[in-house]
Amino acid sequence: MNIGPELTGIVLTIGALGGVGGLIGGFFAGRRATATGSVLMGIIGGISVAAIARVVELPPYINAGAGYSLAYALAGGALLAFVVGSSNR
Repeated sequence: MNIGPELTGIVLTIGALGGVGGLIGGFFAGRRATATGSVLMGIIGGISVAAIARVVELPPYINAGAGYSLAYALAGGALLAFVVGSSNR
């Protein structure tokens, strides 16, 4: 399956914003969260929540293109990084 350059750019943008959200979520998680882990969890959470929101046809608040929302990416990245960072022992 070929993914076009437009969709690749959208996914990279969503992942980058999810990483920023991950840093924010990791900051609120406390001392136990590492910066690298927070960014990685933010990227995963941002892409997955933005994709799920697109599948269930939620309206994109800040449109990244092709129906993906940057707002869901930021929130998903922050949420996943916070949850994983808080549960880290």
